[in-house]
Amino acid sequence: MLTSVNSPSSSLQVVSNGDDDDDDEELEFRSYVDDAWYNVRVAFDGRAGGKLIIWYCNFPDDNDSVYEAGKFFTFEELDDFASRFRPVSVQLQDSECRDVVAGGLLVCASHAFTDNDVLFYDAVVEQVNHKKHSFADGEEECLCSFMLVWQHGPNANLLTEKKIESICIVQSIQNLNPNLDSFIKMAKEKIKSYAHISGSVSDATGTNCSDVGVQSLKQAKVGRSSNLLKRNREDADFGGVGNYYTILLENVEKELSPSTIIEFIDRQTSITAQAYVLPSLSSEHYTRSVIVLDFQKDLEDLCGFLNNPDHFIVSSKGRLWVVAKNFLRHDIFRASSIGTPMFASQYVNCGKGDELKVVRSGTEEYKTAKELRDLLVEFTIHQERLHKSLAFEERKILKSSPEL
Repeated sequence: MLTSVNSPSSSLQVVSNGDDDDDDEELEFRSYVDDAWYNVRVAFDGRAGGKLIIWYCNFPDDNDSVYEAGKFFTFEELDDFASRFRPVSVQLQDSECRDVVAGGLLVCASHAFTDNDVLFYDAVVEQVNHKKHSFADGEEECLCSFMLVWQHGPNANLLTEKKIESICIVQSIQNLNPNLDSFIKMAKEKIKSYAHISGSVSDATGTNCSDVGVQSLKQAKVGRSSNLLKRNREDADFGGVGNYYTILLENVEKELSPSTIIEFIDRQTSITAQAYVLPSLSSEHYTRSVIVLDFQKDLEDLCGFLNNPDHFIVSSKGRLWVVAKNFLRHDIFRASSIGTPMFASQYVNCGKGDELKVVRSGTEEYKTAKELRDLLVEFTIHQERLHKSLAFEERKILKSSPEL
């Protein structure tokens, strides 16, 4: 488990190219926990195998994250991590709406779940509805609206309308940050050394708890204090009835009971959870399960267990658990359409924990599970492409319909 540092003033061997401004500049980072963008600063510590420290701007120090170079085992995992950094997006100004070109411009836009819960996700500008601007006291105010298609997050592939104050322009990536570059270079060297030892480097995508690194996250609470729109968000637990941390499990045995899942999690991690087994289509050979947790620490610890590269979790029939990408969230969980959850205290004599097991690296069962994982990754990627294609064709039909 990685540990967090207290502040940028911590004693670190931070790499420098002689330009302190470049080393200390803010970046945007897309979180593994909620898939949203945050303003961060980074530092590289070359000691003890190499670490990248991420400080979340305008968040308490206990939200800092630390990533170890030695925790990345494939180049694909590392590339995914590197792609989560970019220059800070720039707020679109009222006088600049005419420069926005519909049909492909990538923007970073805010989405308000509640008044105090504003997150930022990427979107593509589908259409601009221009309106005459207003002028008051010499200040220009843009009244145009922008139709956006979300590229990730909870509303991925959905169309939404936003005003200019919700939109920031994504900046091009050049020389991003010397500290990040040094960390990536060290991580690549470690992956090469692993390949030299094992004889090959796996090209497979890592098991999701949104892909890589979540087992080590000391992540910020879900939310963002934005420097882009000059808005602050309370960095607090939401509390209240119905607010939980949730994880969606894919590829679950249809016959598996909530009690079995709860008992297994409790026995392996000592985490108290609720579990739901969701309905599935008759054409599907598997189902899904929602794990509901009360605390962020439980989320981090359970993700660490589920995403540990040294083992897989399989059923007695060999079906591999997969954590759904981008479904880790802190939200109001509505279970009325699913049924009644089961708690740890209810699983006595209700389920058999031995219906699930952990298969360790180096065993034949692990090799089989890895092949199944790679197959599921390929299937998921194909499915995502089909969904995007369907959404695109639907939008074309709806836009051409005079009645809509």
